[in-house]
Amino acid sequence: MTSLRDLQREFCAGILSGDPGRMQQWVVDAGIAPAQRLQIYRNNTRAGFLATMQASFPVIQRLSGEDWFAQSVRGYQRLFPSQSGDLQFVGERYAQHLRAELAATPHAYFEDVARLEWAYQEVLTAAPGAPFDPADLRAIDPQDHERIVFELRPDLRLVQSEFPLLTIWKANQPGAGDDVQPIRLDQGGQAVLLIRRDDHVELREWPPLTAALLRQISNGAQLGEAVAAIVAAFPDFDLTQSLNHLLAAQCVAAIHIAEAIS
Repeated sequence: MTSLRDLQREFCAGILSGDPGRMQQWVVDAGIAPAQRLQIYRNNTRAGFLATMQASFPVIQRLSGEDWFAQSVRGYQRLFPSQSGDLQFVGERYAQHLRAELAATPHAYFEDVARLEWAYQEVLTAAPGAPFDPADLRAIDPQDHERIVFELRPDLRLVQSEFPLLTIWKANQPGAGDDVQPIRLDQGGQAVLLIRRDDHVELREWPPLTAALLRQISNGAQLGEAVAAIVAAFPDFDLTQSLNHLLAAQCVAAIHIAEAIS
């Protein structure tokens, strides 16, 4: 006797693969043939998945065209089907899928565009973050500065690319118009900061060295460790300038002093 769990697995496999397999024997024919009933479920599953992906990756769809995007999403769905009734997170691995699908092609940059669009979704749904008061920094003993640990806001992401990522994103927004200047993929990379404001998600190009500091901070590095790592690669790093960027953009949620190692 087939268990309910095995029946559910077989049903899901049949819906995703297009091959009903043994499922037809379990479907009641009440005016609609079993194969046709299963096709209705299959169509609804694909349509709902595609609609969610279209909402999450509108720039990829515009760059690739609706037909290519729909075909790509079908392949992605077969590899990474939804594991939840909530479709909000189905696009989490789409950039990874595009990397495997488009590596070493002229469209390899789609991966980074997808990473940016997914970061947008994460920022949009993240817990709200309130910036801390910069005056708290002035209260810290200078001897403790190297052990400062910055805690970033949860509704913040940084996406770095070798391509002009933000320029591509802006050129493919609704209302961008036809007067957008041609974009060359080799015109230079961009780091993009995404942060949620009261009524929108803000995207801005982020200075390379400030992006380096932000990456160090996001990995939990103490300030002294972060600066040492950056200066090793960029001797002209200006900490004051980068900190001013972070504070002005309200990236930091809190700070604490790490315990000294004796």
